[in-house]
Amino acid sequence: MKKVALLLAFIFTVSAGFSQQRKRMHKADNLTPQQRTTLNVKRLVVALDLTKEQTNKIERLYTKMANKRMQHMQKNRKKNAVVKEKMLKIKKASKDRADFKKRVEIAIKNGELKKEDLQIARRRGVNFDTANRALDNRIELQSQMKKILTAEQYKKFKNLKKRRLAKTKKRKMAMKKRTEMKRKIEKKRHHAKKRRLERNR
Repeated sequence: MKKVALLLAFIFTVSAGFSQQRKRMHKADNLTPQQRTTLNVKRLVVALDLTKEQTNKIERLYTKMANKRMQHMQKNRKKNAVVKEKMLKIKKASKDRADFKKRVEIAIKNGELKKEDLQIARRRGVNFDTANRALDNRIELQSQMKKILTAEQYKKFKNLKKRRLAKTKKRKMAMKKRTEMKRKIEKKRHHAKKRRLERNR
């Protein structure tokens, strides 16, 4: 009984944390690309002590990059929606999981779906095109920033980037741990339910 109570308390705590995290993620979505650009540029002005000319150049650069990113995001959303729609049709037509897999394989052979589409549908793995484009954008940003900033400012800029990447990596690891914990809890809950059903037979 104590174990069940502790498990329930833990589940409520974890679920509350996830809902708060989702709220924070949605807050970030409320900002327009222009607002994000303005905030990022102002942070750089404070951190790097930029001149007016540098500020204007960086703002134009960030706006250009944000617009490019938005175009790719919209294109990917449309593509993902089409893939999800195709997968949903196959799922509705399928009798069970094995039938679904067979139908997906047939769709791939017929050219209706691609293997990359399955990765998109599952949200697993790294898409080469997306990763390549992101790295190209980073390289372009770095080369442009090198032209705009002085050597000392560029060094500070690189340090800021490193810190931000480390912070992001730490956050991702924490999220991964939470997700694993959630899966373990779900698995335990599933097994406990299974045992209860077997006892009741």
